[in-house]
Amino acid sequence: MLQKKYGPKGFTIVSITPDEDPAEAGSFAKEVKATFPVLQDTSYAIFEKFGVEPIPANVVIDRKGKVVAAIEGLNTKALDAAVAKAMAAK
Repeated sequence: MLQKKYGPKGFTIVSITPDEDPAEAGSFAKEVKATFPVLQDTSYAIFEKFGVEPIPANVVIDRKGKVVAAIEGLNTKALDAAVAKAMAAK
């Protein structure tokens, strides 16, 4: 939904999974009909960098590389608001 809404404006979703088995990550992507890449981080380096747990965790980064929000869990309203804020940043 967010990729479809903001993609034409330059927004990109990248999913990061701690799953060690690539098949598990792939099955999740198929299950949710992901239209974005799913990358593996079995060392948890990315999650540690942004201070979030993968349950899921959503980190929104603006065009300058600044973290706009780190949202744990599936909170679509907060995520949509954070993406809108990131897209508005100049």
